[in-house]
This record gives sequence, structure tokens and C-alpha cells, in this order.
Amino acid sequence: MTSEPATDVRLPARTAPARGPVWCPRLVLLLVAVSSLCDASTIRSLAVRGNTVFTAREITGWLASRTGVPFSPAALRSDSGLVLDAYRGQGYLGARVRFDPLFSSPDSAFVDIGLVVEEGRQAVVARISVAGESRLSEAEILSRFDLAPGAPLNQGVLEKDIDALLVRYEKLGYPLVRCSVDSLGSRAGIDGDSVDVLLRIEEGSLMTIDEIRVEGNKETDASVIMRETRLQRGEPFNPAKIDAIRERLKRLNIFSSVSDPELYVRDGHGGLLINVKEGNTNTFDGILGYIPPAVPGTGGYLTGLASVSMRNLFGTGRKLSLRWQREDRLSQEIGVRYVEPWIFSLPVNVGGGFLQRQQDSTYVRRTVDLQTELMLSEELSVSLVFSSEKVIPASDSTTARPAVGTSETTGGIEIQYDTRDDIYSAESGVRYLTDYHYGRKSIGSIPPGVSAGAVTGGTIQRLGVDFEFYLSLFRRQVMAFGIHGREIRTGEVQPGEMYQFGGANTLRGYRENQFMGAEIAWTNAEYRFLIARRSFLFGFLDTGYYDLPADDLLGTPSARAFKYGYGIGIRIDTPLGNMGVSLAFGQGDTFGTAKIHIGLINDF
Repeated sequence: MTSEPATDVRLPARTAPARGPVWCPRLVLLLVAVSSLCDASTIRSLAVRGNTVFTAREITGWLASRTGVPFSPAALRSDSGLVLDAYRGQGYLGARVRFDPLFSSPDSAFVDIGLVVEEGRQAVVARISVAGESRLSEAEILSRFDLAPGAPLNQGVLEKDIDALLVRYEKLGYPLVRCSVDSLGSRAGIDGDSVDVLLRIEEGSLMTIDEIRVEGNKETDASVIMRETRLQRGEPFNPAKIDAIRERLKRLNIFSSVSDPELYVRDGHGGLLINVKEGNTNTFDGILGYIPPAVPGTGGYLTGLASVSMRNLFGTGRKLSLRWQREDRLSQEIGVRYVEPWIFSLPVNVGGGFLQRQQDSTYVRRTVDLQTELMLSEELSVSLVFSSEKVIPASDSTTARPAVGTSETTGGIEIQYDTRDDIYSAESGVRYLTDYHYGRKSIGSIPPGVSAGAVTGGTIQRLGVDFEFYLSLFRRQVMAFGIHGREIRTGEVQPGEMYQFGGANTLRGYRENQFMGAEIAWTNAEYRFLIARRSFLFGFLDTGYYDLPADDLLGTPSARAFKYGYGIGIRIDTPLGNMGVSLAFGQGDTFGTAKIHIGLINDF
């Protein structure tokens, strides 16, 4: 015996003519009066009776009809449907809902409404069966369902089971699969209604990616975009791989926008459409400062930093960067770096660089390195690095501690994990980079007055760690924090081998590379208020530490110090580029001695 769940909602009965347009003057007057009464009445109270599954507060929260609003029969019909849907979603298929409006008098401005619920019995699942399946068996499908025979029929649980089933099919290469409830066979039971659930599956055909189309690229070669998809022609559809394409292309930092890939079918073959919009791929980063003369009668000089980066040479994804930095009258640095991506069509990048630094009148340091990077995933990469470094003492050095000529050759490994959503103005994600280098150091030229036995070669080890994380605490507010460390281990650390830090990119509030040591560490904390996609105001607090070993030649002891800097700044997009200005105070600084750091990132 099958019970039919009620689907009608009972409102106050209406009288309609049985046939033909036979008009009665008294009926017309009655209808006009009722309509006028409804339009003029306001709901004074609404009481819920007969409910046990949901509270009265939950039910009245769903309704458009509530105290203080005009009475409307149409609104009551809509509200009754909402209540019935909620009960049927919990398995109460025979639930009924009735509204009883009560007017205190024929001409009353108020109406009291009673909502009467007849819940009936909750249906229990007797059996779940599947029709139309072939790729997965019925047993495989139902084994992962949370809804099982004997459990109450719950629409929410069933919908989640169906969604999970569709995801399983998509991972198997069936993105066009459909699953629906074909029928609910209701039958009366002793303890409650039992329901047989029949699911109908339309699997569709196995989808393979037979072609990839790219639109929107003007300078970038389509092959550059296609190789970043990491898909092979004829490969089965995989939603995880498809979803990763957009983020992978954004990380190239050569597109201003990348749309989600679109799947299409043409002539029975599957394809993928990728729509991109190219951005400016060349970047200029500049900082300029002027140091006034320290002694009257002498001239001042300019300091600064200039960096040019080209991230998409000739539309091939190749990268080239040039860098120049001048810290004072005698110290400056130049560097060049090049990266060749996807060697032999494999996710392997090969790059090399050259760096030369002139440290006042003490020495010149030249470094050449070669790096091979293996991209294991979108976020994780591992690199092997070979480097050669040489320190050349100045022949006319006037410093109290002349530099010792050294040569070192090292090999090492770098591991990077990066999940930032934007490399310029991240709102979420982390960046972790660690590197370890091991090699040998030999002694070259020894300046006059330095005993050959006072300096020795041997092994050398270098270790570096960088960790940054970004967290959006409130809307358009971001907390950014970074911690960095460097250490060198060798028999005797020479000045030319030590790490230098301080200035706009490390410890703000101090001069560029003001401090040095065999061990250094610094932190950067910023609280950002976003005013545009890549524009924000920020306050910051930086800390720094260095360990300077003792110098036996000069007889100076070792030194350790902790420094801090703080201030405010702004980074904003302008027609000239992305400009940053910060006012930074070092330890003991006043407004008269504070540092102003100015930077410009210009895409052209």
C-alpha cells in the first residue's frame, strides 16, 4: 500500500463559479470586500502549532509573512511551500501545512494568523538502488554513501552523496556525468514510512583533452602557455589538473588576468579553451637618494638602486634581469641574471648569474653561479646550485684591515615552497626558501704586514633561511611577517665573505648594508590597509641581529648587537609605476635623523 504525501496547502476556502462567466452582483461585492480587507489588514500576531522537528523561531524565520507586514494570501501560499520543503528535506514526506487567518472584526485593521503543522512520520530509507551505471558498480557507488538503508531520509545528506559521486566520476574522466533521484517508492511500515530510493546515472562518454586553444595572447607564444598546462594530448580529463592551470599561469607574472579554463566538445573530441590577457612583463625598480657633503667645501653624491627585469623575452618566457646599486661614494654593486625555462620540454629551468661588488677601497668580490631548478609542483621546487666566488684585495687600500684574497667553490641545494596569491601584494599564502652550500676555500694574495700563517683555507659552509606568511585578518587588511637568517662556517671568516644587511629591503631605518657579520638575522612585520589591488598603506616594525667575529689582526673583540626600526609607508599604483615611500626610524632616531626610503616599480 502506497501513501501519497500531501502537496496541497489549505488556505481559507475560495468560491469559484462551476461553469461559464455567470456573474452575481452579491458575489462581486463579496470579493471586493475581502480584497479590500486583506489590503488594509496588518499581521498582528503569528502563532505556530503542531511543530516538533523545527522550533517556532526557525519556522517564522523562513516566512515573508510576519508581524507588522501587510496581510497577503499570495505570501501565505509561498510561505507554506517553504515550510513544506524544509520538512520534506528531513524526510517528512506526508507533512501538511495550514494557515488560519483570523480577523477580529469585518473592518479590523489587524489579523492574527495561526500556522498549523501536521508533521506526519519521518520516512526511513528501505533500499537504495542505482540505474544506468557502467564505469562504477552499484556496490562501489553505495560504499561511500553516508545515506544507508535504515537511516532517516535526509535530502541534505543525499545531495552531498550525489555531489561526491559526481566528483568521483570527474576524476575518472567523465565531466559530463549526471545523477538524479529517479523515484521515491514510498510504502507504509509499522514504525514509519519506508522509502525505496532509485538513482539514475547518465555517465556520458570518457572525455579526453585532444586539443588546447589559447585566446588573448598577442606577444606570448601559445606554446609557452600550453606547456604550463602540463597536459598531454589525449590525456583523460582530470579536474585537479584543470583547476591548477589558472594559478600556474598567474605565477608566470606575465599576464594581467587569466580566466578559468573552459571545457568544450567538438566533433566528439574534448578540448580546453584558455583565455588570457597579457600584462606588462618588464619591470623597473628604482631607489634614489642624495647624501649631502659631510664637510663644507666637499661635494655630495648620489646613492640608489636600479633593477631592470624582463620576464618574457620575445614571448618565450625567458627571463633577464640587470641590477645596479650604489651605497656610498666608493661602494657599488652590479649584477646580471638569465633563466632559460623548460629545458628539453621538461619542467626544468636553467639559469646563471654574475655579481660584482666593490667594497669602498678594500676589495672587489666577483661571483658566478649556475642553477638548475626542478619544478616538482606549482608550489614546490628544488634547485641545484654551483657557484664560484673570488675576493680581490685593492692594491691601494688605506683601511686598517686590508682584505685577504680568497677563492671559493661551492655546490648546494635550494628548496622553495611558495603559495602566495600575488608576489607584489599578497593577501594570503606563505613563502619558504632554504639553501645550503658546501665547498672549499683557498687563500690567494696576502696583503703586506699579514703573516701567511695567520690566514688559512679549508672547507666552507653557507646556510640561508627565508620564511614569509600573509594573513588577511579583516576585509582589506593584511598582516605580513617575514623572518630571515644567514650563517657562514669556515676556519676564519674574512670581511669579504661576511653577510651585509640594513636598508630598504632588510632592516629599515638604517643605511644600505650598514651592518655585517658571519651570522645575521632580521624580521619584518607589516600591517597593511589595502586601498587597491596593488596599493596599500602600512605600518612596520623591523628587527635585526648580527654576530661579528673577533679580528686577530686588528685585535678587536667579537661583537653582537640587536637593532630595530619602525615607521609608516605607502605603496601605490601611479602612471609612472608602483611607487613606495616609507618614513623609517632607527634605534635612537628623531624626525631629524629618520630615513626616507623611496622605491619605484614600473611595468613597461
